[in-house]
Amino acid sequence: MQNASGFVWFLLFTTCLGMGCTTDVDLNAPYEERTLAFCLLDPNSDEQWVRVNRTWLGEGNNLEFAQIADSSEYGPGEVTIMVEGFAGDDVGFESPLVSFMAMDTVLQDKDDNGIFFGPEYRAYHFQTPGGLEIAPSNNSEDLRVYRLQVDFADGRSPLTAVTTLIGESLGNISNPPSGIPGFSLNFASGSGGLVNYPNVNFKWSSTPGAKRYEASIEIKFKERIWTDPAHTMLASESERVLRWDLGEEKTDDDEGGEEIKLPVNGEAFFLFLANNLETDPLITRELGIWDDNIDRIRAFDFVLSIANEELDTYLAVNAPVTGIIQDRPVYTNIAGGLGLFASRTQQKVLGLGVSKPSVQELVEGEHTAALQFCVPSETEGDVAEFACP
Repeated sequence: MQNASGFVWFLLFTTCLGMGCTTDVDLNAPYEERTLAFCLLDPNSDEQWVRVNRTWLGEGNNLEFAQIADSSEYGPGEVTIMVEGFAGDDVGFESPLVSFMAMDTVLQDKDDNGIFFGPEYRAYHFQTPGGLEIAPSNNSEDLRVYRLQVDFADGRSPLTAVTTLIGESLGNISNPPSGIPGFSLNFASGSGGLVNYPNVNFKWSSTPGAKRYEASIEIKFKERIWTDPAHTMLASESERVLRWDLGEEKTDDDEGGEEIKLPVNGEAFFLFLANNLETDPLITRELGIWDDNIDRIRAFDFVLSIANEELDTYLAVNAPVTGIIQDRPVYTNIAGGLGLFASRTQQKVLGLGVSKPSVQELVEGEHTAALQFCVPSETEGDVAEFACP
């Protein structure tokens, strides 16, 4: 037995000598191109955009291949992209009610500091003047389903995906109300050094097709930088918009009509500004603009960013991992490839005002006094004492 074992090892040794041993390892698996498609339809937009890219694998440093455009992009004529709308009862997708052929274009605004080719990149778009048609009710005859199809010039099987659109309900935002020009948000109350911070109760009802809401306030102000502490010589002035994220709410279903409440404590407003703006004696800030038509300051826009069920699932799967298990599943609703075909939109209440106690706390309060806020010099009435010089 020992002699037989020694003979086997001798054969292996002489075979290696004859053929030559190597330590080279091929790290690349057999290459299979995968197509990635990404499109978020906005029913309120006059133009829709689609991205279609491909994976690649090369012998060598793939970070270098990433800098070559055709590694990840299809060339002109290699793909054809169609988006079609169907009635709810057309389960076979046989009779589209509307059809859009996406045209390719080369954009110039990609960050050229990334690992991919830039700043140019190829994208696809189609025009939807007046927006996309939405199902106004749950009637199956209404137009409410859209399909994306990507065909390839080389004859391979197409990519397909379907999604519903987010419906639109006029007046579904009840607080702040949209029908009261300059409606004032009240983040503080009290006087004589006794300041209270009431809750601001934002409220709205869900719309058909919507699954996730992200609420925010856009705070608008002018920022002035001076050359001297006395603020006599102006160095620069700029219009700024600061986005304050209020929170996220999800609905039980996407049928619409569900009342949603989001209470936010008023002190959070002043803390947000204190944590996100620089304290500098050479910087002053003017909140909002004075509107002579309503005799109020317009300082805020309330914004609801809305996602349908497909986008909500994608966001949930790709949320930051906080648990022990770091692996996450890959979510795609693209048949034959990877990516996402979903719907999003925004609803807004524009030009909101601010109450006098809130202005006083902003200008004199412990959290924000050092930020040197004031209100427009044209301001009249009960907040005129806080006007900019």
